Amino acid sequence: MANTDLPNAKIIILFILSKVSGIPSARLTDCAIESLYMDYFLFSQAKQELLDQRLMTEGERKGELRKDASGRTVLSCDITPAGTEILQRLLPQVPAGIRAYLSSASKTWHHESDEDSSVYADYVVNDEGTWDVDLRLLEKGATTFSLKWTAPTEEVAKRTCARWRDNTAETYLQILRILSEEK
Repeated sequence: MANTDLPNAKIIILFILSKVSGIPSARLTDCAIESLYMDYFLFSQAKQELLDQRLMTEGERKGELRKDASGRTVLSCDITPAGTEILQRLLPQVPAGIRAYLSSASKTWHHESDEDSSVYADYVVNDEGTWDVDLRLLEKGATTFSLKWTAPTEEVAKRTCARWRDNTAETYLQILRILSEEK
């Protein structure tokens, strides 16, 4: 790898953070690697150095509802004021191809991050040995739709959560149509 790869990787990460506040850590990884300017190992090194230099933060947000695949609260990443200052100073020195990509790709990052944070689906075992399923639709952090029910098995609960995440709009509209139709 060229000696400019690590600094460019850091700038790409800072740029992503500047465009998407509170981006989930896993989504940050995806955006950075999708750029094709770094692999996972370079991303990991750049991210760790940014954290060590206090140019970015990573942690749990108070009241965070989103969970990762293992049931842990999703970690969110943000750029710090020092990171913003560094980005503004160094971005003009980044090769034109990288800047063009960043400008183009940033239009989708925010939209995808908003979609990720607007859908919540989780399940937990209850005292009866069945599974409490909690499905929500959020808008600007406020719950606009909530459905809670009990699934007979973990498999049904897991499948319900996956379907809600994958088909939120269609499912939501269908539920509203069924509940609001006049007979």
